[in-house]
Amino acid sequence: MRSYSQVYNQSKKKILDEKKALIEQQKVAVVNVLKEEYMITGNVDDLPSEEKKRMAARLSEYWSPKTGLNQNGVRLINENIITLSEHSNKKDVELYIQKCVKKNLVEIVECFRAGKQNLVVESFQKETAPMLKKKLDRNFIIDTIWALIGKKMKNGL
Repeated sequence: MRSYSQVYNQSKKKILDEKKALIEQQKVAVVNVLKEEYMITGNVDDLPSEEKKRMAARLSEYWSPKTGLNQNGVRLINENIITLSEHSNKKDVELYIQKCVKKNLVEIVECFRAGKQNLVVESFQKETAPMLKKKLDRNFIIDTIWALIGKKMKNGL
């Protein structure tokens, strides 16, 4: 017959193994979403070293090896919402703006058509400033939005 400590240790090991497997599954889910967002078709290990570092930094914004997903990671997986941080680069910000524009394309096009692009620019600046810890350049926002609108118009909205 097994002693209490043997049963306890076996149960503890089983729970820790399950938690470790869950955390690993969460990591794989975050990596898959990030690969999809950044249009990476191959293996992350095949990327250049600079891209690997960037992907590792992005992964750490959503997932921790000790605790698993954080709040941003849950939003990324469930709602496909990318968050920005002060470490985000220009490509990350462009992707964020493009996702927001795609969600509200009709309203944004109407604002631009009515000459109220300042409202759109200001809303993006207010939305991103706390995350980035800096204010985005209005020309950068307008150029990113116009590039997306131009693509959509070529493809027929």
